[in-house]
Amino acid sequence: MNTPKSLDIVVPCFNPRLDWEIILGQSIDFVKSQLPEGALNSVILVNDGSTNEISDKAIENLVDAHPELKLIEYPQNKGKGYAVRAGVKSSDAELQIYTDVDFPYEDKSVVAFYNQLEKNEADVVVASRGDSYYDSLSTFRRLLSKSLRWLNGLLFGLKIKDTQGGLKGFNAAGRQVFLQTRVNRYLFDLEFIQKASKTGLRLKALDVMLKPDIILPSPSPMILLKELNNFVRLLFSR
Repeated sequence: MNTPKSLDIVVPCFNPRLDWEIILGQSIDFVKSQLPEGALNSVILVNDGSTNEISDKAIENLVDAHPELKLIEYPQNKGKGYAVRAGVKSSDAELQIYTDVDFPYEDKSVVAFYNQLEKNEADVVVASRGDSYYDSLSTFRRLLSKSLRWLNGLLFGLKIKDTQGGLKGFNAAGRQVFLQTRVNRYLFDLEFIQKASKTGLRLKALDVMLKPDIILPSPSPMILLKELNNFVRLLFSR
């Protein structure tokens, strides 16, 4: 029997919700139970300069219950893109998947991503969000998200237009391209898909469903301004 490919799950974290460690622990338990025995190498939690809710006791409890958990932390918030790259750089597994600390999509999605990569069906697997996702958003965030998808096709010529799903996985070839990204905040996802598309990697989109208790707030004006700057830079660096 072939040994299954090893997987590291990278989880960036910044000021999470109150019960974050319970949700993370439950998701780890589910994913580990559904993967082949020995496949889950590490869950790499990257504390991106959180100022609340990340207590030593919560970390201690998680590590006691889940010895595969590894912690990376630094004092100043640097952005989700920076945090995910830090986790991926530290990974020594054959495959990597990253998602948010609250595992916002159904846990079975992580297993489905692993199966695609383990069977060598794709180099990069990307979350594809449907109508149920957009129904859960505020009007402003829905307009923002759909506008970005439209621009991704129109200006960047991407076949996979939904770049910001927050759940992606890749093999060694995808990892190499991912580590070439430079955007430190949310549009690192767009940068990655842009680079992966240009280098001829095999990209595959899988449908995902949000968990029912997930609340997605609208981004602040300051974040939008920073991301607009990143968008323009990516557009002119194509």
